[in-house]
Amino acid sequence: MGQPDIATLRMMLGFGGLLSLLVTLGLWRVERGTAGTGAWLLAAILGLTACLLPPAVVWRQPDLGIVANTSLTLSAMLLILEGALRFRDIGRAGHRRLPLVMALFAIVALMLAAAGRPWIRIVLHDGLAAILLWGTAGALTWNAAKGQRAVSGVLALAFMGLGLLYTWRGTGLLARGVDLGGADTRMPPWLLAASFVWLLVWTAGMPLLLLRSQERQRRLLDRDSLTGLSSRMAFLRDSADALMHRGDQGQGAGVLLLSLEGLRPMNESLGHEAGDQMLLVFAERLRAEAVAAGALAGRLTGAQFAILLPATVDRAGLMRAMERVRRSLIPPLVLGDLSQPASFSMGTALYPEDGRSIAALLEAAERAMFKVKAVGAA
Repeated sequence: MGQPDIATLRMMLGFGGLLSLLVTLGLWRVERGTAGTGAWLLAAILGLTACLLPPAVVWRQPDLGIVANTSLTLSAMLLILEGALRFRDIGRAGHRRLPLVMALFAIVALMLAAAGRPWIRIVLHDGLAAILLWGTAGALTWNAAKGQRAVSGVLALAFMGLGLLYTWRGTGLLARGVDLGGADTRMPPWLLAASFVWLLVWTAGMPLLLLRSQERQRRLLDRDSLTGLSSRMAFLRDSADALMHRGDQGQGAGVLLLSLEGLRPMNESLGHEAGDQMLLVFAERLRAEAVAAGALAGRLTGAQFAILLPATVDRAGLMRAMERVRRSLIPPLVLGDLSQPASFSMGTALYPEDGRSIAALLEAAERAMFKVKAVGAA
């Protein structure tokens, strides 16, 4: 395919990038509260900028034109991945801010280092692009709601397909090990066409992902807004489902009820921000313990938490689990410059001996917790 065809494809990518930006901007304005839309909007801006850059051959220093284009496209892919991770609530976005900025600078540095070395640049660019595209495909399909699985699957296939094409080009050059020298190192027409198709699929799929109000509402209701643990409603619902499954199989389960103490004095002496930080640190430990044990953790009330241990078969196992959780929670809570002793009470209940519903088990665990408190006060 000759030069006019490449120019036409570049123009098509420019129109596609402009359409993607307009759609993303509209969705961001309407769905501003949805996690991930900000990262996707920035990715659309960078992607359109890359499409509108003049070809490297018209730059006074062509290598800098290539560096600018490749850095913008890879940065856009990285931001699309970050948006997908936020949209699917994978990990904590706040913990990724610094690594994300460092990764953006690293992309520019790598492209600069590869300037003037087309063979290295293409292999490096295509490898990073494939990793970012495949990562986004995995994030989009992670824990997708039932009504979104088809859309997420189509988008994931588009991302995986484009990633495979980048891998095909990069590994082909790597296998041949050729020195491109003065050869035409522009993106081949078939990869430009595939990128255009991918861009259209992504632009069409975003509204279908974002405009699902039921899934968005379910995400908000299922997560405690402060700690990120399961909300009371979600914990009770998911625990009831787990207990029903355990009951059908004739198996047991355990419940741990925990009450964090000292929250009110913390709020009164240092303010509610310090109290919220105290809850966050405590909840992070609970989350880590729940993940390690394959358990479900939730925040029931202000300072009351619960863990469902579906693999607990007897009371001895429940006591061992309680002791393991207790050891993980007893280190002091570090709140900035303040170290606060971790003071809490625990109660346990065993299914089905102490109750056959999650409500009955929580009541039994609360009675057990009050008995422990009474013994300690005596």
